Amino acid sequence: MTKTTLLLTALVSASALAQETPPPPPPPAPQPAVVKPMDAPMVEEDPGGRFRWGVSVNLGWNIPTPAFVGGAEVHLGWQVSRMFALYGIIGTHFGLGFNASVTGSSAKGGITAFGAYYGGAIAELMLADIFYVGGGGLLGSGGYGGIQAGANSSGAQQVQVLAQGGFMFGLDARLGLNLGRPHPAPSFRRGGFNIGIDVMAIFRPNTVVVTETSDASGNFGAGVTTNTLTASVMPMLTLGYDAR
Repeated sequence: MTKTTLLLTALVSASALAQETPPPPPPPAPQPAVVKPMDAPMVEEDPGGRFRWGVSVNLGWNIPTPAFVGGAEVHLGWQVSRMFALYGIIGTHFGLGFNASVTGSSAKGGITAFGAYYGGAIAELMLADIFYVGGGGLLGSGGYGGIQAGANSSGAQQVQVLAQGGFMFGLDARLGLNLGRPHPAPSFRRGGFNIGIDVMAIFRPNTVVVTETSDASGNFGAGVTTNTLTASVMPMLTLGYDAR
């Protein structure tokens, strides 16, 4: 009896211990994969620091004595940064014009011819890779000649002759559109056609001016002035190619 009681007690205790043992915890749920965002690609800035070159042809008008103007230029220099450049120009221009007019009882007319070669230095600013604006100074040498004559119905007449040769200097302002687009790194070079406006102011310090006048009474006068400073302004349309 005692053995049976002990056996039953042991079985009951084992069953109670088995019921009190907790089940193992469930395995952890898988975590979603974390995708790391890719870094945005770095945009490289054009550092400049390269040789630049270009060519252009110019077509315009001479003021104050009317004359057609044509010319050509070569541009050689340095693209300092994406926006700023310094370059030299070597060019030539020529002009030829005739004028005649009648106002009331007066008439006048004349002829102008000139030609020159020049060099200069230009500072240029490029905006948004599209618009350019620049300016600088010029030195050159050439020849300029013209004759203007006028008369009225009372018999008064005047003839003026201008002649110049040798040294001249000037100012140059230019602006326009660059039709090229930047190349990707590492070149960054902008090569393309340009269309713009170039305005030159040319000063001739050694012009000789000869003036002759007469009137209906037969009075005659003449005068010669040397080393006279004369000036011309030449607005021109420019077409060309530049590799900036």
